[in-house]
Order: sequence, then C-alpha cells, then structure tokens
Amino acid sequence: MKHMKRFVALFAALALVLAMAAPAFAESGTAADHNGSITIDNAVDTTTYKLYRIFDLESYDTVKEAYSYKLNSAWSEFPSYSTTIDGASVSAAEFFTVDSVTGYIKWADAKKNAGAEFAKLAMAFVGEKSIASVKDETASGSTVSFTGLELGYYLVNSSLGALCSLNTTAPNVTIKEKNGNSIIDKLVFNEENNKFEDENNAGIGDYVKFEISVTVSDGQPKKYMIHDVMSEGLTFVNDAAHKMSVTVNGSDFTKYTLKTKADSTTMDADCTFEIAFDDDTNGASVLKPNDNVVVTYYAQVNEQAKIGSTEGNINKAQLTYGDNHTTNWEETKTYVWKIDIFKYTMKNEAEQPLENAQFVLYRGNGDDKAYAKIQDGKITGWTKTESERTVLTTSNSGKLEIKGLDVGTYYLEEIEAPKGYNKLTKPIKVEIADKTGAITVDGTSISDTTVKVENKAGTTLPTTGGIGTTIFYLIGGGLMVAAAVLLIAKKRMENK
Repeated sequence: MKHMKRFVALFAALALVLAMAAPAFAESGTAADHNGSITIDNAVDTTTYKLYRIFDLESYDTVKEAYSYKLNSAWSEFPSYSTTIDGASVSAAEFFTVDSVTGYIKWADAKKNAGAEFAKLAMAFVGEKSIASVKDETASGSTVSFTGLELGYYLVNSSLGALCSLNTTAPNVTIKEKNGNSIIDKLVFNEENNKFEDENNAGIGDYVKFEISVTVSDGQPKKYMIHDVMSEGLTFVNDAAHKMSVTVNGSDFTKYTLKTKADSTTMDADCTFEIAFDDDTNGASVLKPNDNVVVTYYAQVNEQAKIGSTEGNINKAQLTYGDNHTTNWEETKTYVWKIDIFKYTMKNEAEQPLENAQFVLYRGNGDDKAYAKIQDGKITGWTKTESERTVLTTSNSGKLEIKGLDVGTYYLEEIEAPKGYNKLTKPIKVEIADKTGAITVDGTSISDTTVKVENKAGTTLPTTGGIGTTIFYLIGGGLMVAAAVLLIAKKRMENK
C-alpha cells in the first residue's frame, strides 16, 4: 500500500497473556513479600490504560510450581457470570471454579490456552458491573508504567481494548501494545501500467476503476464506515457493467449499506457515497479483528473534468469507526488532457490564420479506428461510423480546441482545405505522454499544447490576361504599322 500510516483508533485487538510459569523472583513466599510492575511498550499516546486485579495471589512455591489464588472481592459475582460473545454463550464457569471451602481458584485444564476468550468475558463483566480499576495511567508517549502493584492476575484495559495480564511469571513485565489502528488506503487503476496506483490518465467519457482497502486492526470493531468524495469531474457509477464489489479476506461480502446522494438524506453532504458496515445486536461490527476489506468501484469522467491541470481530478476516501475515530483522507488523481490546433499560412514571413479548414480527429487504425465526437470543444464520445464523426471548422482565428483526451496516439486529418489552399496529403500524428501531458507532433516534441498546421496556396498559372497574349498584341500592332508604312511608300513611288 502507498500509505501504511497509523491513526488514532477507538477499539483494538483483545489479547490476554495468561501465564502460569514459576516465579523468577523467589522460591516461595507470600504476595506481601514482593510488588510487581507492568510496562506497556508501544503505547498509544494520550490513551488511558486501566488495571483490574481479577485474582489475588496469596502464596507461591516456584520449585513445586504451586500458586494459591483467590478471587478479588470486587469480582465476587464473576464466577456465576455468563453472556453472549461473538454470537455464542460464554460463562466464567467454563474457565475456572472457586473451591467452596478454601476459596482457592482452580483453572480448567481445557482452557489453559484460552486467554483471549477469557479477556473478552472479563471485559464484558467490567462493563456490565461497572468494576472499578485498580490503577489508571495515561500515555504521554510510547511507554506507560504501573509500579508498586500487588501480585496477582491482572487485566489491562484501555479505550483500545483488553491488553494483557500480570501474574507470577515475572513480577516486572514489559508488554508490547498489540492494539493497532485501522488503516485505509486508496488507489486507481492505471491502464498504462496495468496496475492500481496513486494516479492515472483518462478521457472524458472513460470509466475509471478505484480500489479502497481497509485493514481492521482493533479487537472490538464497530461503526465502521467508508466515506468517498469525488471531484466534480467524476461521476460515481454503479450499474450492471460497472458494479461495486466488496470483499472481506478475499470472499464476497454483503453485510453493509451503500448510501448515495440520490437515495440518502442521512449521508454527509460532502460525500459522493458512504459504505456503512453492519453492526450486530450487541453493537459490535460484523467485521472482525485482522479482516482485510477491499472495495472496488467505478466513476466516469464527465465534461466538468479539470483539463491539462497538474491538480488532476481527485477522488478521496476516509474511514471512521467507533465513537469518534477518523483516519486521514487518502486520495487519487485522474489527469485529463487537451490539444489546441492553429491553422495558418505564411505571408510576408508572418503566420496568417486561415479559416474554413475542416478537420476530424481519430484514434486507432483499420477496424479499431474510432472518430471523435465533439461538442463545444469537448470530447463526448467515439464512433466507428464515419457519418457520425464531428467535423471541426476553423474560424477566422484559425484556432480549434479539443478537450478531454486520455494519453495515447491520435491522428488529426484535414478533410477540406480553405479555398485556394492545398489540402494536407496525410494525417498529423499527435501523441500525448503519460502523466505529464507532453505532446509530440509527427515525432517532434512541442513546448505547449498547440498543434500548428500550415497550408500553402496553390500554384498560380498564366492566364489570358497575362504576358502570353500581350506579346501577340504587340507583334501584331508592329506588323500593321510596318504594312502601313510600306503601302504609303509604294503610292508615292507610283505618283512619281
């Protein structure tokens, strides 16, 4: 993923470390002989951690691996407690019993490795019975320490969930925070590279495919919602050919509600759509810790798209979950490009604009050849039917503009030249480069977006008013004058 950031979480993974190994500090003794400590490493800053002592340690013998626990008085109702967790009925009696005579705790052999299950049950009891914590500490960095603790069987809880226990394994325990913060990431499919990336290119009318992925890192997920905002140049599409897909851990998932502007009045006004994942009857999300959620969906580039801008057309997504936790926005950019056309001729060593030159734009060749359909200078679609193509005619400025192009190769064909000018003998090849929008014309790079097209005037041939007939007039006139002179001279000689 492009951004593996950690954000403030509301709930996180439940993990109860319940060790029963021999104590390292003494061979035997009573709980009063020693104090213990818990250090939480990798703590979440500003989070308050709470300690609950479920069992009190009376005495121990590390050689014999013998430990005597009794129920803490605040937990007197716990042995008979039962509730529903993750859709199943769970009771404390499955994990331990209290000897009716001595009051000592006996742990069920079948549940020696069921620490996480016991943690959930203990946390449910804390919430339902409003059990007071033994000690609280708020993290002011990445480490939190509890010192001077009576030895016993502890549950550590925070707004991120149940974390750990302290028992006689070692009086001074360092625990790495196992609670993570759920993550959201967003990508767009780049056809040029054939993979999902941060950016892509598209033309007006093209469909763009997006992907949102969410990693559920907390242990008690609830109120999970994805918010998506598209810029005005993108239109959300969810039809049969471009259907939204939601998977969890690679399998199709349907336990969510899709809200759009068209059918929801409860959605955030700025959002294009929202995906609200279902919560069960107990308020917990149907999503589970460590779930990987992937949402794929589509948008169509519309005529409001930003053209030729490095800002791009933005689609961004955000995750909210729990009561007040929000991730940062993750965004993608879709770039849309254009070309300008300038039709001219050279006169007196200056570029003179030409009007009434007619052009068509197409892409592909042979059976793949498709002509551009254009309205108000913007691409509205492509057609393989020649009669449906758009013919562009230059004005007296000699200029045309074609907006809404994807990267790729196009051909600009002059189908009619201005009167008195020669039509181009072949199409002009125009290539738009990936991401930068840089343009080459017939293999030569240009510094901007303007494709300059020169037309030359046709050849001027001699006419009946030219020098050819004038010469004949002059010769004829000379002969007539010579004939008149000869005739006059002859008459004078006869008269003599």
